[in-house]
Amino acid sequence: MPHVSSKQMSDNALREISSFLFSAIIGQDMTKKQQHAAFNELLTQTEQIMLGKRLTAISMLSRGISPYEVGRKLCLSPTTTAKLKLKIEQGKLSNAQKLCDILRKGPLGRYLHNLLKPLPRYGTSPHHLFR
Repeated sequence: MPHVSSKQMSDNALREISSFLFSAIIGQDMTKKQQHAAFNELLTQTEQIMLGKRLTAISMLSRGISPYEVGRKLCLSPTTTAKLKLKIEQGKLSNAQKLCDILRKGPLGRYLHNLLKPLPRYGTSPHHLFR
């Protein structure tokens, strides 16, 4: 689990850090390949998995897939999926949902489509589903 220091930062410093991060994400001065390489350097594998699962779960829940099914497919706890579902119902994740709608048209959409397909039976390797 990622660790955040217990030392408190000022609100202004946190806003500056967030602004810097967002400009890095949406910056037009870098190619996608460069952005990908930079994020691989900045984020640990655990952080990438955590953010990826969270976005995928929000996308699935906002499409009406049950929290149980989301948790089962993404290996998330019932508590995590229930909290995300509640936040969606309360409208606290509307911008994240919009982001998921945009991403669903690209690689996230293909991943979700393949994730929700039944797996082949009897020893067939499913590796081709996630290309």
